[in-house]
Amino acid sequence: MKTRDKIIQASIALFNEQGERNVTTNHIAAHLSISPGNLYYHFRNKEDIILSIYEEYARSLLLEALPKISADVKPLDALILYMDAVSQTTMKFRFFYSNLPVLLDKSPSLREKYVEVQHTIAQRIKELLLALRDADIIAFEDDELADIVSLLRLINTFWVSFYQTQTIVSEVNDSVFYQGVLKILVILRPYTTEVAKEDLLKAREMYQQKYQQALEAS
Repeated sequence: MKTRDKIIQASIALFNEQGERNVTTNHIAAHLSISPGNLYYHFRNKEDIILSIYEEYARSLLLEALPKISADVKPLDALILYMDAVSQTTMKFRFFYSNLPVLLDKSPSLREKYVEVQHTIAQRIKELLLALRDADIIAFEDDELADIVSLLRLINTFWVSFYQTQTIVSEVNDSVFYQGVLKILVILRPYTTEVAKEDLLKAREMYQQKYQQALEAS
């Protein structure tokens, strides 16, 4: 692995473990047993590292996590695949969600990229919801679509921050993300059609089991 990639991966691990605010470029260099000068050869400062991390995160989210609607994948399966992939991606880059407003305020370049990616995410989620409606899995009015998209994105983006303000021990593990998935299913439940309620209930039971297993393993 190239030094630049090692710096990115080490930074992700340290930011997740210790919090981005508590980690300096000197900490990252020491963790990798390289000189600060070597680190600065690849990155100008910590904000530059964070921007590069976000670019990796965005690629992972857009190429791997967000569902691609096609005739080969059932809409409900696409929803489950989406929730699984988003949970994994969010877990890997969880430090973003713990301190997002501050990170965006410190870096106009990061904010610009973030907003651009969020527009794409909103469009993909909109397409997924419309596919679920076309498949008679959920039912909603056209004027409700934007609000449902916003609610789902709110949970995806701010569930970690909300969780950390509601508990004494703010450690974030897989169980936290499965709680977020269960909240998404709660939001979708009132819109679920009669023919799809059994399938959605099975999905809920599956994630409830995953949550319990992750809770026991933590």
